[in-house]
Amino acid sequence: MLEQTLRHFRRYQEIVSVFIRNGFGFILFEHLGFGGNRASAEVDLVQLGQRIRQALGELGPTFMKIGQFASTRPDIIPKPILKELEQLQDRAPLIRFENVRRTVEQELGAPITELFREFSPLPLAAASIGQVHYAVLHTGEPVVVKVQRPNISTVIQTDLEIMQDIVTLIEQRLPKAKDYALHGMLKEFSGWLEKELDYTTEGKNAEKMAQGFEGDPLVIVPCIFWKFTTRRVLTMAYIDGVKLNDRQKITALHYNKKIIAARISKALLQQIIRDGFFHGDPHPGNIFVLSGERIAFVDFGIVGNLTPLMKRRFANLISSLTRRDTKSMVKAMLQLGVVPQNVDLDRLRLDLDGIRRKHLDVPIAQTALPELVNDLLSMAFNHRIEIPSDFILIGKSLLTLQGIVHELDPSMSVAELAKPFRFQFIKEHFLIIKWVQKICKKKFN
Repeated sequence: MLEQTLRHFRRYQEIVSVFIRNGFGFILFEHLGFGGNRASAEVDLVQLGQRIRQALGELGPTFMKIGQFASTRPDIIPKPILKELEQLQDRAPLIRFENVRRTVEQELGAPITELFREFSPLPLAAASIGQVHYAVLHTGEPVVVKVQRPNISTVIQTDLEIMQDIVTLIEQRLPKAKDYALHGMLKEFSGWLEKELDYTTEGKNAEKMAQGFEGDPLVIVPCIFWKFTTRRVLTMAYIDGVKLNDRQKITALHYNKKIIAARISKALLQQIIRDGFFHGDPHPGNIFVLSGERIAFVDFGIVGNLTPLMKRRFANLISSLTRRDTKSMVKAMLQLGVVPQNVDLDRLRLDLDGIRRKHLDVPIAQTALPELVNDLLSMAFNHRIEIPSDFILIGKSLLTLQGIVHELDPSMSVAELAKPFRFQFIKEHFLIIKWVQKICKKKFN
């Protein structure tokens, strides 16, 4: 560890400098419990979140991604801080076009003029890991080309090694931090980031997502051009639409916001409940609106993937919600994760009953599905029930969806929209039972 620390000494200096400049001395000594006289209840979490967001933004790609990853954990991150992390903009200085050209030509093995009829030197967007350019293939198809930043893998690897040291230090100084399984979260984050650095993974995610909407003209996923795609270059069809976060243009085009809200909700719920493969970061910048209120999803670096068993368990939870069946909710909650042997079942039932009264003893149209899921995840964390990360990502995606729906159509209930998928689950469950019975009949006859 000492050699590694010395090797990254300059980066350590930079990190410490940014922490101090953004008031992390206050965080360490007053919020994390090293000292100070102010009660934790008096800590301004909004100001704390702003400082964290500012610091992560200054520290660059890895730390910005850490903020985005942390924003997927509403079960352990206080809401004021969570809201600040959600505002963390994945933006970065522009890559010089000479470097973009060099990367494209090295990765695709030919001069850029031979690869593309047109290639705009001005980027459409610049993020922490890559930059996006508009281009046209020689066959005439308009495309967008995402090009990775030079040496970004080395930069991220260095920061991950440093983060490993920081997590170790935190757990040594703060014994309670072990309850948060920081090393496990860092390992999960590292795997997540490794996938984001491989653009072929994102391309495969896009194709798998497109399969779920095959034959549906109202939901579009851009096709991938594999001939022009590698680990560091991703080429996909250009979406000629308006980003959902461009509300003024959507209004000017007289799009029906209620229809847009319904289609986005139905598409995401279908991904989660029916397909078990869903967009993990469906914020308004990753959704386009096209003519006829069609919608398009982009950016598939973060996705959730539920196994058939995980999908059935989540569907059980949704089914319990729509039926107001508290006993089934308890069973479904216990099935969602790994339950410690010393779990206090009586306390668990009381907590679930409290959630039932808060969310289920009201008309279904008033049920806040994202808040319900997040309350369940928070309760699981409090009881040390280990929930798979994909389930946690569901909570984050639903929370994002709720925000989108509220902006477009405040009268809509996400829970109400989820009701038809309950019957889809019942149908699938019935078919599985019939299949098992058929197999058993053949075996014993």
